[in-house]
Amino acid sequence: MRRFVLLSLALMLLAAPTAQSAPAQVIPKLQPIMTTYDVYVGGLHFLTADILFREESGRYKTHLHAHTAGYLYNVLKWDGDVSSTGKIRGDRFEPVAYSNLDVWHDKPKVTKLEFDRKGDIKTEFNPPNTDQNREIVTDAQKKGALDPVTALLQMLAHVALDQSCDMKVPVFDGKRRFDLNGQDRGQENVDGADYGVYSGPARLCAVDFSMIAGEWKDREKNKFWQHENGENGRDPFHIWLASVAPGLPELPVRLESTSAFGDIIVHLTKWHYATSEDLKN
Repeated sequence: MRRFVLLSLALMLLAAPTAQSAPAQVIPKLQPIMTTYDVYVGGLHFLTADILFREESGRYKTHLHAHTAGYLYNVLKWDGDVSSTGKIRGDRFEPVAYSNLDVWHDKPKVTKLEFDRKGDIKTEFNPPNTDQNREIVTDAQKKGALDPVTALLQMLAHVALDQSCDMKVPVFDGKRRFDLNGQDRGQENVDGADYGVYSGPARLCAVDFSMIAGEWKDREKNKFWQHENGENGRDPFHIWLASVAPGLPELPVRLESTSAFGDIIVHLTKWHYATSEDLKN
């Protein structure tokens, strides 16, 4: 469940910079920004996440800290920290390192990925991975894939440069290899009356997942890849992107999806340009 919702958060990670004033095929620069998202699962406020994105001298860094919200933290104590760093080359994000710290009831688990220039990926688990009954991801299947954070950055860069969500991005999260498939659904209005900070027109992007390798063979452990009724496959995530203030690039302002745990709804609830204190993280 925790990894399910964290992957949902990954789809909301940061601003999609606009391309109106930038040369073609060059990802435009974005001032460092902090965003806060609240995640609801089955109508319950389940998680809050604070996300920092920054870029400098052709490099990028994204850091996300999430935790169970409010009183739930006392009974379902969970903290997650996800970070990704890499280089920006023209219209591409090239990952260098990715880290996912998952702390459940004070018991940490860490997944780290290291990327080399040939597209190969080195994986490290602490404590060591003991998963059984899961498909193995081969080196050939991993080659050239992006970490989950960089994959979303790449999709948002595509939106900025081509004004479209239509694309496919290969992803490896340390255990699973899958493709993110984006489809542009045009403009749609967002109602900000329910918790979000934005209301008005937004770009609607549908994103679905194609599993390549690493799937659980145990049906009970494979709920992320099931429809709400328990059948195999899953409905796409729907993400709305919009500018929440004059001069600010498009941000993910809302996300919706279904799951075996109930409907997932994610709202952008706060944002500000990053301060010097924020950048110490």
